[in-house]
Amino acid sequence: MTDIARDTVEAIARSWAVPGGSVVAADRTGVVFEHHFGFADLGAGIPVRPHHRFEIGSISKIFTSTVILRLVREGRLRFDQPIGEVLPWAPAALHGRAITIERLLTHTAGLLQSVDALPDEVGQVASFAGTVSDASPGTFFHYSNLGFILLGLAAARVTDRTMPDLVRERILEPLGMRDTVSAVTHDHHARLARGYQPLRDDRPWIPGDPLIPAPWLEVAGSDGSVAGTSRDLARFGRMLLSRGAAGSGTPVIDPESFEAMISRVAPEGEETLVLPGVEPSESSAYGFGVNVERTAGRSVLTHGGGMVGYASFLLADLTAGVTVAVVTNANGDGPVAEAIARSVAAQLIAPVAGAAGGTPDPQRWIVAAGAGSLDPDARLGVFEAAGPTGVPLRIEVAVAEQRAETATLKIISGSETSPLLWNWNGRALTRLSSLRRFPLTFDGSQWLWGPRVYRRVDESSAHPAPSGDASDSPTGDAERERLRTFCGHYRTYSPWFTNFRIVLRGGALVLIASGGVEAPGDDVELVELASGTFRLGADPRLPERITFAPPVDGLSPWADRDGCRYSRSFTG
Repeated sequence: MTDIARDTVEAIARSWAVPGGSVVAADRTGVVFEHHFGFADLGAGIPVRPHHRFEIGSISKIFTSTVILRLVREGRLRFDQPIGEVLPWAPAALHGRAITIERLLTHTAGLLQSVDALPDEVGQVASFAGTVSDASPGTFFHYSNLGFILLGLAAARVTDRTMPDLVRERILEPLGMRDTVSAVTHDHHARLARGYQPLRDDRPWIPGDPLIPAPWLEVAGSDGSVAGTSRDLARFGRMLLSRGAAGSGTPVIDPESFEAMISRVAPEGEETLVLPGVEPSESSAYGFGVNVERTAGRSVLTHGGGMVGYASFLLADLTAGVTVAVVTNANGDGPVAEAIARSVAAQLIAPVAGAAGGTPDPQRWIVAAGAGSLDPDARLGVFEAAGPTGVPLRIEVAVAEQRAETATLKIISGSETSPLLWNWNGRALTRLSSLRRFPLTFDGSQWLWGPRVYRRVDESSAHPAPSGDASDSPTGDAERERLRTFCGHYRTYSPWFTNFRIVLRGGALVLIASGGVEAPGDDVELVELASGTFRLGADPRLPERITFAPPVDGLSPWADRDGCRYSRSFTG
């Protein structure tokens, strides 16, 4: 099975242009599979070796939660303790009685996802001027890096030690993780694999598009600052398999605290990747710093990590007794490391757990995932959208190749034809020059692309009514003109979420980001709450906000997204 697992890793890396990475799987007694692939430095031609470190991003949240559990056990913190009691200097909005240690651990405190404008944790919290969700406390799972930053500051307050110090003393040293650091500084640059990201950050990345070195950053945040080798990360995974015990038998977490970590969960959890040939998760709920899943009746702990230039994933199947650690230097805005981890786990766990051990087909993920059954398929046919000059714009979606259960699709626009490719969240991509700026999304009856709504053409009747900026929109002409002042391309210097476009589609504003570690993976509807201020997303519980500046010469010159300012870009 290890040969199949190795071939699967290579196929995924090749299909998705992963520069390099490392995979280590272990059971409770030691390593059972190890594979290093690709390059730690593409320019210098340096291959990945076991000693290379990779940033593991949000997998660090399990380290942070482990420290918090220890401090609760020692009586220095309480699960029901409001964070405002521990950090009295925090802004008033964070002093709500519902923002407790436990709810921060489970992402149910109602806080926004992230604050990207400032690198320092105290600065991020002290400058917080956002909103807190008004959902019933503990009922709304909404992933929040800010919440874990607060946990790190709370730990520092009650111990007079920084979170990196606490992680090193209480986790890395007891587990013998000698090749792992709890904060990334310039001193660690030499042993880190170089991180990579797409050259073009303003359009959807397609395998084969050029990559460039990612910006180098020093990080020490409690939401994601650990960097280490795949062997060390697997060592941490073995601790999870042993329910908190270190290799020597000394607990890193006591049994009662470990049980709390995986049983006191949020109503929901992170979305899990569904891959052909891999058993899907039956349920997902977020515990204390870790995602808790049920897969074929087995208990599985997971967490992904995305950094600028790095993508990682850790899986620990408590029932089968197998952990898989994956680190890569692919940009952290896609789940390629998760795909590798779940595929390898499927190969290694099947023999010991009686699971269905299919063989993943990475190429199928690119060209056929999302195509589904084509008998019949509403995605096929001729579609039209309103053009800027009133002339309809036409596309045709057709079958390129039919196989037994799946089909590859192609798209035709004018004289151009290209396969439809699929990204991880089911949006379609194409190499057609006229459609490269945005992904295509099928919503059940029509294709959406940026500001356009492509509706099916009934060949037996006249063309459909124009859409997008169209006359059939319920929004009046004056209102559409006002909303157009906000449309355009916006940029910031923060590397976590560099740019987005605002388009007017069917009378409503939509935010579309092509990529970015903290960027949304789907088109986001903007809901106006006050003049020029919008909620990011249709769900009224969401706390994220964006505010546009008053227009200058008919266009808003900048936008503020939860404290991070973006200016209008000259590239349009």
